[in-house]
Amino acid sequence: MITSAEDELEKTAFLPLDRLFAPGGIGTVKQGKVVAVEADAPTKAVILEDGGRLAYDALVLATGSVWPEQLQFPDDPLRVSDHLAHWRGKIASAKSITLVGGGPVGIELAGEITEFYPEKKVTILHRGDMLLNSTYPDKFRKAFEPRLKARGVEIIFGDCFDQMPEGMYTSVKTRKGKEIETDLVLPTFGGKPNTSFLSPSLLTSGGHVKVRPTLQTTAYDDIFAAGDIIDWNERKQAAKHLRHAPVVAQNVQAVLDGSEPSAVYKGTFESIIITIGKSGGIGYVDILWGIVLGDWVVRLFSRDFMIPRARSLYNY
Repeated sequence: MITSAEDELEKTAFLPLDRLFAPGGIGTVKQGKVVAVEADAPTKAVILEDGGRLAYDALVLATGSVWPEQLQFPDDPLRVSDHLAHWRGKIASAKSITLVGGGPVGIELAGEITEFYPEKKVTILHRGDMLLNSTYPDKFRKAFEPRLKARGVEIIFGDCFDQMPEGMYTSVKTRKGKEIETDLVLPTFGGKPNTSFLSPSLLTSGGHVKVRPTLQTTAYDDIFAAGDIIDWNERKQAAKHLRHAPVVAQNVQAVLDGSEPSAVYKGTFESIIITIGKSGGIGYVDILWGIVLGDWVVRLFSRDFMIPRARSLYNY
């Protein structure tokens, strides 16, 4: 989306919340920024930036990830268009672009840039010795390299920047001393859990929420967590909500009913689809012997990125 305005994805990918409980549902959407949770107060409450308080009997934390500036959309919907225009302009005017991180974001962004701007030099700088990480089999990981190189993408393994460059530059030196000619560096490594507002007692050293198999936090029976923020050995992906949500919903109801939560999250198989430009890509599903999905399956996904399905969940 930050590469080109061609498909105008911003008109359909951003989902309003005004119909979340429609039609005829019982619920209220309150929009605001949470700055604290008072879990030990006589009246337990979520504290908002504007001073508001939302009391709770059961609380579900599902705040997702935060990303580097270039990939993090503004909280204010009115600023999204300016954000997109800014980064689309930066990509359009750059001669040589370096992507820091060879995970799914880096691979897909390299594919998008070379799709719309085949004349630009694109480099991926990756700490590991193969793209992606060890969650996935080597054969799958290695399959992306020749496809990207066929598009002219240079891949540098086993190296990184000690800090992201700022201001104007025409080249940047890596930790190992390699000089890369580039006038735009974009961070494409993973996000971090959006949990800075929570008490350290709830968190691991990496900022994830410590949970039990019931997805209750280890510190409080009436606080649950789901999504990217939980301390669970799995890849952080939106699709995991399909397994998290039923466990949380059943156990929240149990807490409200005064009974013992019994639903247990046992994890799920890993799967991923990574596009390379408009018409190609590779997918992987970790079932049976490990199933690799080819271009035609990825094309089905990238036709609409499942946006219509997501909109239907929000009653749009």
